[in-house]
Amino acid sequence: MNKFKTYWIWGLFPPEETNLLKEIKDKVQSKLTSPFFETHITIAGPYSTIENSFVKQLKTFVENNAGLILNVKGYDFKQEMFESFYISIKNSENLDRFRENIYDLKKFDLNREYSPHISLSYGNHEIKEKFRLISKLPVFKKTIQMSKIALVEVGKDIKFWKILAIFNFN
Repeated sequence: MNKFKTYWIWGLFPPEETNLLKEIKDKVQSKLTSPFFETHITIAGPYSTIENSFVKQLKTFVENNAGLILNVKGYDFKQEMFESFYISIKNSENLDRFRENIYDLKKFDLNREYSPHISLSYGNHEIKEKFRLISKLPVFKKTIQMSKIALVEVGKDIKFWKILAIFNFN
């Protein structure tokens, strides 16, 4: 039984961009072993509980807003499990304002360091291999659209992470 649960808000992408990201993620994971996870950008969280009223407010908020355009910096990595290898996203005024609007619906640690990114691999991998991989990947376009928001339940075991709801932008 998974007793440790938190809830997060993820940004998801339109099908064409999801497919492109999947192709890149598959190339990365052919070199860097990783557990399976949905391609996403973390927007807000963690929350220890989620009430139905928040879910309704989030749905209304998303449906009354246009999607966000995310500005890509490029490939990057850290020596951290959940930021092992990723596409780095520029922190923009629009992204900050979007996160603040979600914060207004339900508080989360807005002061926590936020490093927007789209993970391509989770795990502990050698730095040398990560540098080699960057040189072999295609140059990524400069923007990516976020077209949906997902409410996600996350536990210690990634196999039990699950998307509870998805809301499409206007």
